Amino acid sequence: MGNVKLTRNVLTWTLPILMGAALIVSVVWGKAESVKAKEYEALSDEYIGYCVDSCVRCGRELGDAVNGMSLSLSKLRATSSREGRILALEDIVRESERAASCEGRLPQPCVNSLGVSAFFTRAGDYARSLSRKLLKGGELDENDTAQLEAMLSACEAVLKDVTGRIENGGMPAGTEEFGFYDEKAEDEPSSPELPALIYDGPFSESAEKAEPYCASMEEGTAEEAERIAEKTAGTELVFAGETGGRLPTYDFASADGAIDVSVTKNGLRPLYFMRSPKGNAEGVPDGEEYESLKKAALAFLDSIGYRNMAPSYGEYREGYALISFVWEDRGALVYNDLVKVWLDRETGETIGLDARNYLFCHREREWEAPKLTAEQAKAAVSENVYITRVRLALIPLTPMTEALCWEFTGELEGEQYVIYVNAHTGAEERVFRIVNDGCGEKAE
Repeated sequence: MGNVKLTRNVLTWTLPILMGAALIVSVVWGKAESVKAKEYEALSDEYIGYCVDSCVRCGRELGDAVNGMSLSLSKLRATSSREGRILALEDIVRESERAASCEGRLPQPCVNSLGVSAFFTRAGDYARSLSRKLLKGGELDENDTAQLEAMLSACEAVLKDVTGRIENGGMPAGTEEFGFYDEKAEDEPSSPELPALIYDGPFSESAEKAEPYCASMEEGTAEEAERIAEKTAGTELVFAGETGGRLPTYDFASADGAIDVSVTKNGLRPLYFMRSPKGNAEGVPDGEEYESLKKAALAFLDSIGYRNMAPSYGEYREGYALISFVWEDRGALVYNDLVKVWLDRETGETIGLDARNYLFCHREREWEAPKLTAEQAKAAVSENVYITRVRLALIPLTPMTEALCWEFTGELEGEQYVIYVNAHTGAEERVFRIVNDGCGEKAE
């Protein structure tokens, strides 16, 4: 009896403890599993978002490649030289391979729905065959021209489809059939949209190929740089530190952090300046507004030491105008020496500067006067192009070489082109098409 009573007493106080412990373990285990499940769910959502973003980026890269094909195909209309045609055809080969690669990384339903599974491969092969034909001394015949026109039409149709899908959130298309992602993930990307790089003209990618021209100049003090920075920004600034590299700078900012200015240590030249516009004007400015903005930008550049500058291309976004200026030397536009200026559309005030290209490339150049007149050089331009403007320009051919050219601006089948003919040899050096995207003109 004693043992039974003892057993009952033990059970009386141990059972609640064991049940409580079990409950605690159950709660802890349940919470752990719940946390683990949420972690898995978060990882799943993150992976889904990553996959969706990857597909969207791939779709945009596909659009860029197809756009590159279209531009090169359109250039074939405007170029008359064998060399220019070969270069354009080789560009088509390269862009078609890039497009095929992008297409291969997209989900299969999206690829099938585009209906271009074999188009890029065939287009690249055909462009390569025409390039070889020209290299062997042959010429493009009427059938070749017709085929190229058909390729251009097909590229434009594909580009329109891809662009439409991206803009309407339909890239990648069809993947919802596999539970690849849900609509929320598609409508609300997991990462913010990055701004597109601003393109500033046909020769805007040639900076940082040599030592900055001001590298050999005397180094100034931070106090001297501060006065130049405040003159550039038109307001008081505070010292914010220094930046090293190939173009060392003193850096300054406004008290509220809304304005940034950098001045080179050597030579004390304004390198960078930026603040936000106050207004929100939209659209491309009319002639009167453009002249006013150009005049204000030139006065600003002159006041900070960038003189003899000429406007090149303009871009206009909400609230501001971005005008690219190039140095003018002995009547020729020197495209390597580029300075970008941002202006507030409503106030006309300068709100930004980027002089990196200029400070890396600017120097006094020695070049011979043109051996060919503009009229003689015009013989290298296709008869299909209606010339509207001619001027002299020094353009980069390689990262370290330049060529003096006659710049012919003209029209062909409703499109504008800029064609550069060597002023010494008469060879067609470059062909660009002017693209107006509703926010200004760009040369591609």
